[in-house]
Amino acid sequence: MSNVLIIKSKDELNFSSLKRGKIHRLFIHISENALGIPWRVPLIVIKGHEKGKTIGLTAALHGDELNGISTIFKLLEDINPLKLKGNIVLIPISNIPGYLANQRYFLDNVDLNRIMPGQPEGATSQIYAHHFVNKIVKKFDYLLDLHTASHGRVNSLYIRSDIDNEQTRELAYLQKTQIIVNKYDEEGTLRAWANSNNIPAITIEIGNPSVFQHTLINATLEGIKNTLVHLEMLEGEVKDLVTKDVTVCNSSYWIYSKSGGIVDVLPKLTDRINKGQVIAIIYNVFGEVKDKIIANKDGIVIGKNIRPNCEAGTRILHLGVDIKEPIPETIPGHKDFTPV
Repeated sequence: MSNVLIIKSKDELNFSSLKRGKIHRLFIHISENALGIPWRVPLIVIKGHEKGKTIGLTAALHGDELNGISTIFKLLEDINPLKLKGNIVLIPISNIPGYLANQRYFLDNVDLNRIMPGQPEGATSQIYAHHFVNKIVKKFDYLLDLHTASHGRVNSLYIRSDIDNEQTRELAYLQKTQIIVNKYDEEGTLRAWANSNNIPAITIEIGNPSVFQHTLINATLEGIKNTLVHLEMLEGEVKDLVTKDVTVCNSSYWIYSKSGGIVDVLPKLTDRINKGQVIAIIYNVFGEVKDKIIANKDGIVIGKNIRPNCEAGTRILHLGVDIKEPIPETIPGHKDFTPV
């Protein structure tokens, strides 16, 4: 087993201290828990044999979103540092307390991906977010943030990216995905912080929480390798992973229930929906139809609720709308990348 280096809290990720052409496994001291014991974030740094760009992959920023962990482990198996230019920084578990508790949120019930870049003083989640960003993420040139649906919901394999921005559009189109959603950077997200600090970043939503889904993981892996080739970190040819089967949406939103009961959400993931279509039926406890939820626009199913117990105001279905067809014929910045 490889040696593990523990870096103290006063230290930051420092590439100059790591040997070229090797895989390094480290812990970064982020903050401390109530026992005075450090929260340490595990990092795997693949340092190439030559200088180049640095790309970071973050997973489990929400502690129960686990498909990104397996994606990182599989990528690690496929990368030879002696054939790599630059650095790949892999963070399989970003939210340590959330992962240990098998929950989305941090210790203080705060969503880390809504408070980035945190604060050096304040609530425990703010301090953790601050050090996570400043000790690790600010070292990246590019960021792929790996997520899944939250508890009680399921997702397709889809990308959140500002596709009006050339660099993040390129990153999105390099992935092997089912849906791309033009999402401007929501305030407080890691992606928003990265993009505002000249680190092009996209979010890759890989299916469902609390499981490993290897079909989606393998597809994600193909897109990541494609990105490494595009950034000239690995030799090879950029593959045309974006095809006419990929749906590009200009926006998306959740449809909510207006009443409570027992809900059955009818469409499958990636189904096309027509305006006026019944997308869910809500029953009372006696099995009588209490309400029907109707789509108010045409679109495609990005994600949906799978929990039958439904309160008024429950998120029911994530609908991608304003579908852009056909997709662009070329990706600016790479003459060899031409989606089918």
